Amino acid sequence: MGILFLIMSVFPERGIQIGSSSIQFPSINDFFISQLQKDSLENREKDLFELFDSTIVVSEIDSTIIQAKLDSLKKHRKSIQITNKGKSAIHHFFAALDNAKNKKVRIMHYGDSQIEADRITSYLRNELQNRFGGYGVGLFPIIQVAPKMSVNTEYSENWIRYAGFGKKDSTITHNKYGVLMNFSRFAPVPSSNIVNDSIVYTGWLKVRKPKASYGRTKSYTQLNIYLSNNYSSVNYNILADGETIKSGIIDANTPFQVLKTNFTQTPEEITITFTGNDSPDIYGVSLEGNTGIVMDNIPLRGSSGTIFTKQNATLLSNMYTHLSPGLILLEFGGNTVPYIESKEKADEYGRWFKSQINFMKKLNPNAAIIVIGPGDMSIKEKTEYVTHPQLENVRDALKKAALSSGCLFWDMYEVMGGRNSMPKWVNAEPSLAASDYIHFSPKGAKKIAEEFNIKLFKLYDEYKKDKK
Repeated sequence: MGILFLIMSVFPERGIQIGSSSIQFPSINDFFISQLQKDSLENREKDLFELFDSTIVVSEIDSTIIQAKLDSLKKHRKSIQITNKGKSAIHHFFAALDNAKNKKVRIMHYGDSQIEADRITSYLRNELQNRFGGYGVGLFPIIQVAPKMSVNTEYSENWIRYAGFGKKDSTITHNKYGVLMNFSRFAPVPSSNIVNDSIVYTGWLKVRKPKASYGRTKSYTQLNIYLSNNYSSVNYNILADGETIKSGIIDANTPFQVLKTNFTQTPEEITITFTGNDSPDIYGVSLEGNTGIVMDNIPLRGSSGTIFTKQNATLLSNMYTHLSPGLILLEFGGNTVPYIESKEKADEYGRWFKSQINFMKKLNPNAAIIVIGPGDMSIKEKTEYVTHPQLENVRDALKKAALSSGCLFWDMYEVMGGRNSMPKWVNAEPSLAASDYIHFSPKGAKKIAEEFNIKLFKLYDEYKKDKK
């Protein structure tokens, strides 16, 4: 112990730099403060558990209550912020909810890896469908980077996924990736518009009822397949529980097209088969009801949310026109934080993100948009996990972009408890976040979805009250 205290007293406060790495050692002050804080940390973790205990009935949990529980915020900020223009847009969406028994209302949830596997989205979808009606999981690609718990699929091995962001395949010479920002093919990408008619390719997809999912997700009465761009005709056949319910030919050089099939009751298994000398680009498959809420989970792993303007605007416009979303959620920022070095860089990212918002508003003039900021993210300083130094700057830049564009902004960082709240989520019992101090655990994802849902329904109830 004497040797350790001696090292503490003489070790440089900033550590010792060796190449690109540094060696850190706690100071005597750090050591004793951490011990004194241990008891209070345990008490705060107990408070966090009580706050998020599902058996406790809480009429409203927002950043004010979390601030009091965690004692981590010195200044209260509203978890959701809205301008007059944003209020008008969300009220238009709420009006559509009132008519959801007669007409479908689509919500598209874009985000980074935080929403993969239908995390967060699945809870929101179920709550909305329970209140306003609706069935099915919505849109999904044939090949999923992280399989959704709400979709049970199997497909032939010759399908290949082509993504419209990140490292792109050099064989793709266009930017027609569709609203999911990727498409799949079962035949090789042709080098010209003339294909070899001596080779026939077959690709198939099987969709079964999901086992681990919410009840309304397991039911659906409509199947939609979004495609285009094949250079020769392709035959398709759709079977429901072994019986053909639709078949036909997709003509060569077809523009954007939707293959639509209805069921009188939900099949246990759907098999879709394509056969031809070429493959269409399949932009996605959707399972949904005829009325009520349809909510799409669209995770874009590694994306900063600045990819929309890089896509083919005509194709996006055609797809969005067909889908007609009433609400779009843009949940980004987490992938940008580690690469931002200053407030100026964060502001620059905010301006670039604003251009994405304006692009989406132009393609979806009737949709309300809610920007969801990043949650707390930790880096390790000596022995402690602390909030990334640029996270609040990135959050502020996204907030400014959202509000100045007439969108709503939901502050996930504040809802979690603000600065240095992530360790409390990781250490909570049960744990609400992963050991990477970035992503939510399944329970944490559900809890943050509950917080968003409470605020969204509160806005809706206020709208109904004002309308009355």
